[in-house]
Amino acid sequence: MKKLIFLLVIIAIFASLFYFYPNSKKRELITTLTPLSCDLNVSECEVDYNDKKIIFDLSPKPLKTLEETKVIIKNLEDFPKLNARLYGLNMYMGDIVGEFEKIDNAYIADIVFSACTENTMRYRLELFNDNKSLDLSIDFDVRR
Repeated sequence: MKKLIFLLVIIAIFASLFYFYPNSKKRELITTLTPLSCDLNVSECEVDYNDKKIIFDLSPKPLKTLEETKVIIKNLEDFPKLNARLYGLNMYMGDIVGEFEKIDNAYIADIVFSACTENTMRYRLELFNDNKSLDLSIDFDVRR
């Protein structure tokens, strides 16, 4: 009986991992920062998604660690549970999760970037509807 209970507990643990982390991917850290096509420290940036130009904007500029930053996404279709996961590409320090509120034609969230030892931290902001990835992301740098 104890073996059966132990086996059921192990199965429940593995099942919950697959349920709560269905979109988790192994993230490879980058060692060289190549130039980005658009710099969110200077201006808003456009990304092609489903035949639309999605506009990403972060404010205030330039981006700084440990300060509240407003994330604004425009021209995106309706997603009832839009959220973002931000994570470092050259140093992984966990995910920063932002929940969005839709105001007019824009999604808005407030986030705070982590501080680290790197002079330039390259982040990826990846969008999700609930736990399902939209396959829409943008990369940007935050300097110390």
